[in-house]
Amino acid sequence: MQTDELRIRIREIIAQELELEPEEFTDTGHFVDDYDADSLSLITVVARIEKELGVLVPKAALPEMTTLDSALAVVLAHSAESERV
Repeated sequence: MQTDELRIRIREIIAQELELEPEEFTDTGHFVDDYDADSLSLITVVARIEKELGVLVPKAALPEMTTLDSALAVVLAHSAESERV
């Protein structure tokens, strides 16, 4: 999957879980501070990313996933690791 496709897919997942329209949030908007996400919704986002995109996100990377840009970076880094296994 190309980076642009991944960004769109991750944006859709986040929008659904945070009950936003995909166009309602920016690439750098903070999930908690700007969109009032709670820990349960963020765990659900990660679970859906893992299931739907086939990428294992280590628990240590969760605090890094605070914006769409940072979530994409984590997914890209760990999708490369998943392909090597």
